[in-house]
Amino acid sequence: MTFPATNNHCATVHPPTSLSYFTASLSVLLAIITIPGNFLVFLAIIKDPFRNLKTPFNYFMLSLAATDLAVGAILDPISVAYHIDEALQLNVVDITVLHIFYFILSTASILTLAALAMDRYFAVASPVKYKTMVTSKRAILVSVSIWIGALGFSFIYFKLGFIVYSFVFANTAVFTTFLVLIFVHVGILKRLRERSKYWRDQRAMNYAEPEQQENRNDIINTKKEGKAAKALMIILLAFFSSLTPACVMIYLLNFCSKCSCLVVHWLRDLKILIVLCNSGINPYLYAWRLPQFNKAFYKFLHLRSRDQRNNVPTTSTLSVGKTENPRP
Repeated sequence: MTFPATNNHCATVHPPTSLSYFTASLSVLLAIITIPGNFLVFLAIIKDPFRNLKTPFNYFMLSLAATDLAVGAILDPISVAYHIDEALQLNVVDITVLHIFYFILSTASILTLAALAMDRYFAVASPVKYKTMVTSKRAILVSVSIWIGALGFSFIYFKLGFIVYSFVFANTAVFTTFLVLIFVHVGILKRLRERSKYWRDQRAMNYAEPEQQENRNDIINTKKEGKAAKALMIILLAFFSSLTPACVMIYLLNFCSKCSCLVVHWLRDLKILIVLCNSGINPYLYAWRLPQFNKAFYKFLHLRSRDQRNNVPTTSTLSVGKTENPRP
């Protein structure tokens, strides 16, 4: 495979020391952000203190949290070590280690996001079939398959090298996921609008009490699915915001014949940092927005949620109670 300008000759040109330290510093910051958030999501689903988190969708969330946690605990430190080594020109850390972990983990993270989106689409589009088709066991099998696929697919890097493989990666895993997410986003919004209109029509009619209760339960379930879908849309927006400039950089690396080696080194480092940043913000964009996760987080951190604080009786309330109900 040949390209007009793969800029492979820049691999022998040493990058500026300031760039190496800049990338290392940001990698440290991203590790500090990435590890706690994803660890709490991982712990919440595994421990499940309120017995409401072990669902098929949350097993996909578990896989995403595990992937992003590995980014913070493994890939970020490797990035720090390599770029400090690069700045000091020690040549101890092999760049291949950084690249292979980068491709494995970013591929697994991207494909898991696609699985999350498809899960929400089926939950909203076919809620009855979803309960029988999408089980926890199948969600775990899909997650394991994603990891195996990411591992096998990423070893093509050894044949093509970083720049060319990045191009292949952008045009397969990334663009395929882009198309899936756009399809899912449009489908979910369409279904939610249809359901909202249906329930508005239902409320306008008079039903017997059992039918009214059933309708209320359906409305509550629809609202829950809507909240999960909207929160997922925020993750997808972050995905588009981060991966789009990364893909632009990949194309520049492969086709910019006039780019200097300084520009090439900046593009290489920024592309990696953007993907690392995406792994850091995922849990804060999604899991921290959902009540069931928030309750688990507050419990692990020994904090009281807003609802718990609002339900704590004040001293004045207790005093009134004692005055109104004196002991005989």
